[in-house]
Amino acid sequence: MALSIGLDTAVKALRAHQLAVDVAAHNIANAQTPGFSRQRVLLRPIGLEGSAWSSRDSLLGRAGFGVDARDVHRIRDAFMDYQARQALSARGQHSAFSTPLRNAEAVFNDPSDDGLSALLARFWAAWHDVANEPESSAARTALVHAAQTFTLRVQAAHAEIDLQRRNLNQQVTALGDEINAYAREIAGLNLQIKQVELNGERANDLRDRRDLLLDKLSEVASIQYSESQTGEVSVYLGSHELVFGTTARTIVAGPDPADPTMTKLTWQVDGFDVVANGGKLKGVLDARDQALPDLMRKLDAFAMGIINGVNTIHRQGYGLDNTTGLDFLQGTGAADIQLNPVLAANPHQIATAANPNAPGDASIALRIAGLELQPNMAAGIPSANLVTGETLSAGVTLTGLSVAGSLQSGNYTIVENPPASGTLELQYNGNPIGTYTAAAISSPGGTITFMNGSNVVATLHVAVTGTYSAAQQVADLTAPGNDTIRVDVAPGSFYANLVAVLGADVNRALGMEQSAGLLVDHLDTMRQATHGVNIDEEVTNLQAAQHAYNAAARVITVIDDMLDTLINRTGVTR
Repeated sequence: MALSIGLDTAVKALRAHQLAVDVAAHNIANAQTPGFSRQRVLLRPIGLEGSAWSSRDSLLGRAGFGVDARDVHRIRDAFMDYQARQALSARGQHSAFSTPLRNAEAVFNDPSDDGLSALLARFWAAWHDVANEPESSAARTALVHAAQTFTLRVQAAHAEIDLQRRNLNQQVTALGDEINAYAREIAGLNLQIKQVELNGERANDLRDRRDLLLDKLSEVASIQYSESQTGEVSVYLGSHELVFGTTARTIVAGPDPADPTMTKLTWQVDGFDVVANGGKLKGVLDARDQALPDLMRKLDAFAMGIINGVNTIHRQGYGLDNTTGLDFLQGTGAADIQLNPVLAANPHQIATAANPNAPGDASIALRIAGLELQPNMAAGIPSANLVTGETLSAGVTLTGLSVAGSLQSGNYTIVENPPASGTLELQYNGNPIGTYTAAAISSPGGTITFMNGSNVVATLHVAVTGTYSAAQQVADLTAPGNDTIRVDVAPGSFYANLVAVLGADVNRALGMEQSAGLLVDHLDTMRQATHGVNIDEEVTNLQAAQHAYNAAARVITVIDDMLDTLINRTGVTR
């Protein structure tokens, strides 16, 4: 009986160390497999009565029943996985956001000899040339060419940015399809893992594949997830369940009712919008719905500033043939700005003189050329901020903000401070610089004068159709919340500010992408140190298992010899 127990113990050892050899070989084979987690055989001694030493047999010094090697565990750190997926989501968001901004920056091609700023400078230079020689056909023809080149370039910039924005629709659709594909595969793996582990086995390789999919899904969209006792993972995207057990919810792409030209992702189950809090989807949507539209609005404001500024003066002048009242530029923004075709066909009708029958008079041309340095444009116009000429409420229009002393560009914010006090405070870039406490504003052409002690800081000109009796009512004009006024600047400064802000946004996005990428690399290194395969370690384990296997085989040989002696060489002597 004792020899059979020893033989059984040795056989169990052979099987255990054979499994250790198989696991080491499996680790080595998958050393370069993405997402693979190294595995280890859990060796446990088998005591008497299956799991522990009995007190009676312990006193007798009886040995146990060998080794148990049924469990193969994968080495994984769940908390580190969670950190890595958060970092992957951040990297995906900043990467997806920075790429469209870099593409938009390339549209302007500044600073360069053929950038928009250079073309604008040539446009003003052409007006100076006409002012120097108002009767010169060559100068007028050169102005027509400069104006056409500049306006076509503005149109092209607007069209290219608009095209880039529309192209992001395809990326939104593709990301929705990618999320659906990952969700379906995760749901399928949930079923397989549940079936395998309910049979008492470990689905290590299936779990590795699911973890890899969670990594990829995290980079596309910020997710939350949890694992049930049966091994199934539930995945949440925003407030909706993307994966629940073996079921995957479907995301569908369709036209946005608010803007049919844009694509919106919704949940098929209830039609609610997909809310992206991170990942590539968040970055693409931020670029498509915020950054690029804001850039297009600024470009429109730039174009309209040029159109309105030049036309206001040009309509007052006279051409060589005494033509008057013509607009030099046409269009409603950057998309359709163009030189008046009438002037393009007959440059002699370009107005340069302030009076008829004065071909040598260049006063109008000089005034238009002077717009290059004249502050007649609002410097940067985010959609939530006030714009010169924009209606605040019924019958109330902002017509300008005069700043005492030298003109400064920046954010001027009007707030009521203290709240409900009836006192308005003017802040420059977030810092208080003056207050307004006058009792009333008369109409029309009323003004709000902000004072710092006895010094006038700024004057806000308001065209009103009624009388507002207190500063409290003025504050109500801009409700809800505070409003920002951007002080007027020259067209060149406006465009320079547009490009500078875009460049700063690109650099900030690239910096965030790089920072998130470094964190991802750091966490990935730490994860690899935990669950990655080390070939040297696996070879060492392989050799140890081999020696243990040889030793177990030697035990069987010894027991075989003992049985041979017992059976064949032991007899009864009469």
